[in-house]
Amino acid sequence: MRHWLIFPVLMAAVLDARAPSAQQVDFVVDATLPVRDTELPYTLDLNLAAVAPTRIGVGALLDLREIQKTVPERLADNAIVDNCGLQARLDDLSFGAQGDAIDLDGDVTITIFECSRTSERNFQRGEQKKAILANMSTEATVELRDNCAYFKLIDLTLTAPEEQREQLLDDDTLDSVKELMLAAVDLVLNDTPLCPKLPAELASLDPVYDNGGPKEIGEGGLGVFLEGSVDVSPSTILDILTVLQRQELIPGPP
Repeated sequence: MRHWLIFPVLMAAVLDARAPSAQQVDFVVDATLPVRDTELPYTLDLNLAAVAPTRIGVGALLDLREIQKTVPERLADNAIVDNCGLQARLDDLSFGAQGDAIDLDGDVTITIFECSRTSERNFQRGEQKKAILANMSTEATVELRDNCAYFKLIDLTLTAPEEQREQLLDDDTLDSVKELMLAAVDLVLNDTPLCPKLPAELASLDPVYDNGGPKEIGEGGLGVFLEGSVDVSPSTILDILTVLQRQELIPGPP
């Protein structure tokens, strides 16, 4: 039998996967996304399908609905921007997928402070001058770099109550906060890419993802899809056979 027919069946045996056909294997892996001092859980739904005698197609769906529930709670009342004269605190956030886009909405409290220079490099925050409650709306997408999915904000809109809008436009407060928030959020997102790792039994496969983006799961559920392939070499198949032998799923070498 050809390797491209044997290979997915070996995958199913090693991983106790669901095998809908002899040339396709689906299985689910619990994973985590490291974010600073914590880890957020998500699920990786992986599909392997034979596409050529020496090539396996890989489709990965990252189910981020648990992260979607957790992140707004963790970000509540956190300062996105906090410098001597300005603080922008995220009071509320909701986000979800709509087709192939991610929509984010939230309330931001912008607080302006007196700020005085105390030395060539140091400043001291003084009394509060004013506080404004603004609404934030933005869209995000997914960029694929180095086999990892990076979230990226497309743009960010801040709107303030009508009675404060004219003053804010005069002193460019909203534009300043917008640029600072974009820079701060992009920094965090660049530090927290989604780099799905295969189980140890499949680590030698080393898939290459060449396409990806947001994907809605159910109604508004946040997901990310990745598509790519794996080069199947004799050494890779031998690695899988070795795992099978170690688990006593097939006889060992004579």
